[in-house]
Amino acid sequence: MKTIQKLLLMAITLLMAGTQTSCTDYQDEIDALDYRVTVLENLVKKMNLDLESMTVIVGAMENGDYITNVTKNSLGYIITFNDAGSIVITDGVDGKDGKDAEIPDIGLKQDTDGQWYWTLNGDWITAPDGTKVRADGKDGRDGKDAVSPQVRINDETGEWEISVDGGITWSSTGTKATGRDGTDGTDGKNGNQFIKRVYYDINSDGEFMVIETYSGQIFRIPIYQHT
Repeated sequence: MKTIQKLLLMAITLLMAGTQTSCTDYQDEIDALDYRVTVLENLVKKMNLDLESMTVIVGAMENGDYITNVTKNSLGYIITFNDAGSIVITDGVDGKDGKDAEIPDIGLKQDTDGQWYWTLNGDWITAPDGTKVRADGKDGRDGKDAVSPQVRINDETGEWEISVDGGITWSSTGTKATGRDGTDGTDGKNGNQFIKRVYYDINSDGEFMVIETYSGQIFRIPIYQHT
């Protein structure tokens, strides 16, 4: 990310040497660049946090776990499970912050075996050995905890990359973080992150926290009621 920032600052410096534009205008450009870099860094952090949280959520659902406490803070919701511990579900960034960034289409899909697996652009995400990456915290072979997918933005290409081995190896998602033309992102689709919304649902079966993803999945997790 810092490499992109340095290159763009160099370009602004060269432009300053060949034009009569005021220093104030260039400072505005630099400030806008710093803001943009910060937005992208925050998007990366949010995506990785949500991916980690969804691994816990899917595992909790498959294990019959339930929520014992929910609190709200500046990041979003802190959800505490009876067995799985606590996770954070972040609130979405506002439209101003997210509008210029394209986001890779990472989702979840249930296969014919009943298990949930990670997808990219609707296709299964696979590990280096070719196996699908499960989203329930198990690798499907020897029961070890699986590693949640991680994302980053490549400093040189400006593309989102994904890792399924804890950051050892990275593969391009084919999505430019700065828009389809790789420049200012104004022709890119709106940034949508991973989790679309979180809300409560109370019905005759009890109280639930509902988590809806942009890939179209809805997860309803029971909340324990003290009596």
